[in-house]
Amino acid sequence: MRTATQIAENEKQAKLAAYAEVLPAATKFDFDESLNAKVAEFAETGYGDGAFGRVYIREVEVGTDDSGNIVGYAISVTSMEGYDGEITMSVGFLADGTVTGLAFTKISETAGMGMKAVEPAFRDQFKDKNVESFKLNKAGGSTTAEEIDSISGASVTSGAVVNSVNAALDFFRNQVTAAELRGDET
Repeated sequence: MRTATQIAENEKQAKLAAYAEVLPAATKFDFDESLNAKVAEFAETGYGDGAFGRVYIREVEVGTDDSGNIVGYAISVTSMEGYDGEITMSVGFLADGTVTGLAFTKISETAGMGMKAVEPAFRDQFKDKNVESFKLNKAGGSTTAEEIDSISGASVTSGAVVNSVNAALDFFRNQVTAAELRGDET
């Protein structure tokens, strides 16, 4: 029988592994109090029920290298819009807003369909792109950086992932980048 402590430790380890996956140049991840205070403020704006549906920013970690230089940010986001329920992932960003990748920490979509979201063929569509927002292309054959091809037969899951990444991108642009421009400590 797993205890609450074991479950919490497993979740922590899954988050750290996800952060390392989305920001491979980082050797350390730090919880930033000021940025995470913005998470609560952002949620109070009706974010979860707003433009991105039922999507919630959970936390922000600052990734640094061995010299203490910031290499990027990992934003944990949860969507309640998955076909089979909750999807939680980490989205990595460089300081200029380029998405470095995404890694799932909780997903239980339909096997052979929605679970294809965890495969590189879908996830890598977001990688190394610097866009204002992503758009789901249900027809496939995307031709622009903003377009993400839907997983065949899993448009609900695909949409939940796109909305989650867009929520993280919106938070990054409006909170993380704004904090850097103000000179807030990170």
